[in-house]
Amino acid sequence: MTVEKSRPQLKGTDFESADGEPLKALSFRTRAAVLWLAVAIALSGSIVLFLYVPGAVEEMLGGEAEGQPLTDGTGFFMAVLVIIPVVMATMTLLMRDRVNRYVNLIVGLAYGLYGSFVVVGEIIDGHFDGHILMTVVACILAFLIAALGLIGLRQSTKHQSIST
Repeated sequence: MTVEKSRPQLKGTDFESADGEPLKALSFRTRAAVLWLAVAIALSGSIVLFLYVPGAVEEMLGGEAEGQPLTDGTGFFMAVLVIIPVVMATMTLLMRDRVNRYVNLIVGLAYGLYGSFVVVGEIIDGHFDGHILMTVVACILAFLIAALGLIGLRQSTKHQSIST
């Protein structure tokens, strides 16, 4: 006869937000962090897929990309575009709930809007390739992050008004 060790049972109160709501803070953090990582992957994919655009490699070897000169600043800017979502995924797991939701709302909107301007500009110029599609995916994900932040802020405001 084997004796099975019992696992400790976790209660909802073991995972409480600063407002005392079980699991909601953890759920938001997990969702937002995963979405930020997905944004980073989509942007990285967009950069890689840009190399498959006909003539892009030749243009880059000539020192330009989409008519703009390739400089150290261009490479730095591309790196920052991918680094910020990775940093946001990490910070989402570390920040306090209310600040977390505000920061995710603001940065998510900024990324979504920037990506939208890039996509619209490319479409107006008559381009729609795989890298633009990946940018569209990154935009949608960034807007989802902003929506999660907004929903969370609205819910926390409702709970505060009810409890006071």
